[in-house]
Amino acid sequence: MRKSLFQWLALAVVIVLLAACGDTAAPVIETTEEVVLVEPTAEPTLIPAGSSVTIEIVTATETRSLTLEELQQLPVTEGYAGIKSSTGRITPPTLYTGVAVRDLIELVGGIDENMGINVVADDGYSITFSYNQITSGEFITYDPATGNELASPPELTLIVAYARDGELLPEDSDGSLRLAIISSENNQVTDGHWSVKWVRGIDVRDFGEDWLLHMEGAMPSDIDRASFESCSAPGCHVATWTDDSAQDWTGVSLWLLVGWADDEIQHEGPAFNESLAYAGYTVDVVSVDGYTVTFDAARLLRNDNIFVANKVNGNPLNEDNFPLRLAGSDLARNERVGAIAEIIVHLPEAPAYGIDPIFRIFGLVNAEQNLSEADLHGMEVVEITAEHPRNGPTPYTGVYLNALLTLAGVQDGATTLVLTAVDGYSTELPLADVLNCPECLLAFTDTPGSLYSVMPGFEGATWVHDIVSIEVK
Repeated sequence: MRKSLFQWLALAVVIVLLAACGDTAAPVIETTEEVVLVEPTAEPTLIPAGSSVTIEIVTATETRSLTLEELQQLPVTEGYAGIKSSTGRITPPTLYTGVAVRDLIELVGGIDENMGINVVADDGYSITFSYNQITSGEFITYDPATGNELASPPELTLIVAYARDGELLPEDSDGSLRLAIISSENNQVTDGHWSVKWVRGIDVRDFGEDWLLHMEGAMPSDIDRASFESCSAPGCHVATWTDDSAQDWTGVSLWLLVGWADDEIQHEGPAFNESLAYAGYTVDVVSVDGYTVTFDAARLLRNDNIFVANKVNGNPLNEDNFPLRLAGSDLARNERVGAIAEIIVHLPEAPAYGIDPIFRIFGLVNAEQNLSEADLHGMEVVEITAEHPRNGPTPYTGVYLNALLTLAGVQDGATTLVLTAVDGYSTELPLADVLNCPECLLAFTDTPGSLYSVMPGFEGATWVHDIVSIEVK
């Protein structure tokens, strides 16, 4: 009769303890030394009495269940992790303790380059991680102080964490287990959608045939399957659509992919260069057989209803459409090209960086404003020190929002402002409250073409990174 996992682990602990009396001791799992590794004690001190927390590691042929106590008997991996939210809010790095995901996967046979994982939370939320993310820590990282992307990211490790700053994770806010992307120093943060809470399962699966999507433009590059699937994960940049046949399509918005190739900014802030879009250019989506659909850039601007799908009903596309197909409610039937091999961004011959509009005021106004960075610098530019909700007194340079609203001419009956970021994030606030805010500012940042709403006295959600528009309603 097969022994239970707990029995095998208990036996292994006894063997290790006995071996410690001799010359050598065999580790439970062989690990790399990319981060700080801490040997577990014979009597872990973090284990709560009567804990029922478990995690399942699942393959096509095997399921392993581990309790919190059993997790703590495995080699410990610890380091610092912080997050950057979709609104730009930074949660500073904190020391996390747990088990490397690659070590957990080794318990069920490991993975190869054609495989990845889905991490599943208690509420059914799941997110995909690629082979390179699991084994090599290939994640985009940001400076915790500025939020800017790091040119030389540190070595990273994906872990299932059960403790923070030496204390077990609080069940009510984090769940007993959560994901963390750690480094040996507290010098980086990663995108918040990776930091799944209430983790309960790791599904190891074969992602099937590999493929490349070629992006041609100012920055030609190839996007591999694993990177695309990570980008299209829930909580990241996933776009969805249910067609007339009740089929559910998922993928990545075409405008975000174009933002990968239209200039040197591929990840950060205004990755989609709106100045170029206003100047005008076209985008070709090309099938393997040469069939091409062409779009005006303005049609794609922040339009999530035109996207490149990699899955339908949760599965890879069929042979006719594999690996990618255009999908979305804003497409005509003859535009839903399948078997996509290439996206070509036909940029203007003389792009006017920093000249074309980067900020818009529209809605219930007398004169809609499409303002370039040069326009904004030509207005009355002020320097203020404002109380940031998290960072305290901070210096800012920019143009008063009241001056911009006066320039646009707010119409009678308007009550609300909608602030929108380049990634589609938006927040509403009362018009009267902004009009009564003498120091509310549209601030310049260190990144050309990137603006920031400075809202003293307002909640943090109104301090919008990479703000691109204000709608007056």
